[in-house]
Amino acid sequence: MNIYDSLRKLAKSNRAQNLFSISKELSSIHLFRNSCDFSRIQEEYLLYLYMYESLARDVITDKISKHVYDSELYEDAYLLWKREKGNKIEETKNEVKDVKLVMGTTIKFPKPEDK
Repeated sequence: MNIYDSLRKLAKSNRAQNLFSISKELSSIHLFRNSCDFSRIQEEYLLYLYMYESLARDVITDKISKHVYDSELYEDAYLLWKREKGNKIEETKNEVKDVKLVMGTTIKFPKPEDK
């Protein structure tokens, strides 16, 4: 088995994701003994932790299907799509739409409900 496959599987686990979330909130909890000058394996592990955190956030907030977790191919394909299409989606959300108001001479109030 490839070491990177093992790192990916470990980073995907609930325990690793929980520790990662807690370590970001509490400065007293560290994922590694060293706090800087990470090895290549540590960098890859952190990359996978952030990747699976992003996937989990998208499953919860954006209503992305949980089936994205079924295969590493689905995970990678979704993240690639998100990276390429994500900027275009944000640009369309930030566009300001013009609102046109028409001035009138009367105000129409809703009728009171009959009781």
